[in-house]
Amino acid sequence: MKENKLAIFIALCGWVVLVTFSLHEYATHGFISFTHFFIPQHPIDVVFRIIILSAPVGSTITAYLISERDKLLGKTKLSEKQLRHAANEWMTTFDSMPYGVMLTDSNNTIIRANKYILNLFDTSIETLLLNKKCYDLICKKIKPTNFCPAIKSVVTQKTELLEYFDHDKGNIYTESITPIFDKKGSVVSKVHVLIDITDIKEKENKLTQSKNAFFNMLKDLNSAYKELKDIYDSLIIMLSNIIDAKSTWTKGHSVETARYAAAIAIEMGLHDRDIETLRTGALLHDIGKIETYDIILDKPDKLDDKEFSLIRNHTLKGEELLSPIKGLEKILPLIRSHHERVDGTGYPDRLKGDEIPLLARILCVADSYDAMISDRPYRPGCKKEYAISELKRYSGIQFDSAVVEAFLIKLEQEG
Repeated sequence: MKENKLAIFIALCGWVVLVTFSLHEYATHGFISFTHFFIPQHPIDVVFRIIILSAPVGSTITAYLISERDKLLGKTKLSEKQLRHAANEWMTTFDSMPYGVMLTDSNNTIIRANKYILNLFDTSIETLLLNKKCYDLICKKIKPTNFCPAIKSVVTQKTELLEYFDHDKGNIYTESITPIFDKKGSVVSKVHVLIDITDIKEKENKLTQSKNAFFNMLKDLNSAYKELKDIYDSLIIMLSNIIDAKSTWTKGHSVETARYAAAIAIEMGLHDRDIETLRTGALLHDIGKIETYDIILDKPDKLDDKEFSLIRNHTLKGEELLSPIKGLEKILPLIRSHHERVDGTGYPDRLKGDEIPLLARILCVADSYDAMISDRPYRPGCKKEYAISELKRYSGIQFDSAVVEAFLIKLEQEG
């Protein structure tokens, strides 16, 4: 405000001088004053008149410069105020960060650190700025170590990490160091960020301990499961042997049928669980024959309709015997349907094609093949070649074509 008044006063002074001189000239010389003004009588008057004419111009320019200087000073003060405000905000943010932040120059000399760093190392900013190096403070070393990330970051030109243990405080920290480059690509400073990860490490250790304990428990459970599985498999095989022992002619039939069925399933690419279900079902597929009279099973002559009806009934009897047992639900369709035919003329439900469960269709082929090559009371076992020809002959009629094809591949591989 004062500068504006001064500028106006100076401008007026210049014009006042010109007007005063003009009035004096008029009073002295009258109407010829302007001629007298431009044609001075003495040479010294030329200099005097130039000064008089320059007065208003000079004062006006001076007033303008003073006014602009005042505006510039105002802008400068505003910019300085804004800059100080921004600097205070930045310092407040810098010091309130929940982790340590430190700035070093290209020689690793500390040039700035926030309050977190000062409190962490129980020091003052004045002490830090006494040409102290970052590795003096962080690593407590006189010289940087070979793996110093501050040195490495200059070489790699990217952020480098270091995890270290503070023996004095018993805490674990991670430090990241990021180089700052000038326009020429040279490192001019480095930003250090220090984070306390003690709690994270403790949680990580607890998680690792829990994980190890869980895996140990799984190992124990796995061992227990294997033991139970071995017992289960032994009981199934024992039961299949009891079934086969019903007749001297069928000894080993269930085990061989299970072996053939599993081979077919593997060739067809079935999952392990389905193969295991199929193997169990094959071992127990004739369990319904336990309720069949031995005289019928061992009869050397052709069975009459009533006897054949009793034999056919073993699929339903087998399902009935096993249905109360938990864990065997998946094999019940195999027990019931392994004598169904893809043309719909099988028993007990006269299912057709894909209506028959796939595992039952596989079991049908394996069971029929072993029955053909095994001795029976009413006939001797046939040769392998004949059994294969029968499988081909009834493929798509009695047997599933895809199952027969897979079985023939396995038989050829076995030689």
